[in-house]
Amino acid sequence: MTDNSNVTLYIKSEKIPVMRYSEGLHGHPCIATDRAPQTFYNNKPEDQNAMALLKEAGITHRIVDLSDCSFTVQLKAKIIKVNDTPTLVLNGRKIKGLENIKQALHEVRT
Repeated sequence: MTDNSNVTLYIKSEKIPVMRYSEGLHGHPCIATDRAPQTFYNNKPEDQNAMALLKEAGITHRIVDLSDCSFTVQLKAKIIKVNDTPTLVLNGRKIKGLENIKQALHEVRT
């Protein structure tokens, strides 16, 4: 079995900002702005499937979205050579790709 506290799934989502035009004060175009009051995140199908596999397996895990995390978290991921997603770190073992994650989760369950 696995120590569930030591399971991290690295993913990379696409940020989709919803832009809204704001004129500011009526008649003053110099203060008109575009702003993004809302942002949606779209995950790759492989990343979504990896998240679903972990949920189905009942393994408590931490998800790190490399496109929406701090620089230090991105640097740590780069140091441990997480450059493709999805990547699962399971008790210090790095597993890259959906098919490899499926196989590793099958091994953990048996």
